[in-house]
Amino acid sequence: SSLISEIDVAAYMAGREMTPFQERMNAITMIPNVVYCLYFLFSGAWFSSTTIGEEVAAAAMATPTAISSTTTTTYGNSFMPFVDDSGCIHSSWFPNLYALPPLPVMAAAFGIIAHAPFSFIYHWKYAHRLPPGLARTDHWSRRMDQAMIHIISLSMSYATSGQLDFFLANLFFNVDCMYRQFKKRVRPRANKIRIGISILMYTLPVLRRGDIVLFSQLWSVFAVCAWLFAKYPIGGWSHSAFHLVIALIPPLLMTAALELPASQAQLQVAGRCYYFDQRA
Repeated sequence: SSLISEIDVAAYMAGREMTPFQERMNAITMIPNVVYCLYFLFSGAWFSSTTIGEEVAAAAMATPTAISSTTTTTYGNSFMPFVDDSGCIHSSWFPNLYALPPLPVMAAAFGIIAHAPFSFIYHWKYAHRLPPGLARTDHWSRRMDQAMIHIISLSMSYATSGQLDFFLANLFFNVDCMYRQFKKRVRPRANKIRIGISILMYTLPVLRRGDIVLFSQLWSVFAVCAWLFAKYPIGGWSHSAFHLVIALIPPLLMTAALELPASQAQLQVAGRCYYFDQRA
């Protein structure tokens, strides 16, 4: 049984053999996703994509005293000197970042950003140097690449729900999945199934709140990605194509996260900060 398992893993990896250039392109195609997430957070694009007028109107009715009393409970400034007591950001580096983004939005970006370095290292440095088969599958860089996908799923579970209890339920499952990535015997098929389950789990809140359009968009992207990853229709370039297609997910989820109840308090903070910045 052990021998059969090793043969299966070797055959699985051999069927996905790529040239060094293709592997490095796999690494490079991880970058656009990270760049977009950072841009969305730090440029203030998350704020400009909401209905700013409503926040500004609410801010016009507020007083500086009211702002101070309502925002310090959301974010403090003890460890961020560029954030004042009212939760407003004052930075010449980020002139359009009036306040920190809502936590669900930051959660969506966090998983993508945290996973990218490990995937980049595996594809750029190790994937084309290690012999195909078990030597590559067993390597720490590939195990970390796969394990960090569960960090994405865990982060997305809060980004799609804004609920701590749902996040904790996903935490137990994804931590167990990460543990299994480091067991002595690698099981690529079982690990892929677990990744699929983790993705399904974080999309369930979208379906539960009745956002059929977003749910359909997400699973249309996942279906194309699954086809690219399973069939390798364009040979060694299929993995790079997979990375480019999956990059459509964060824009969908970060924008949707702005509509969650868990995001509204911080959007109000940003609206007030924007209002007083314009008056200054």
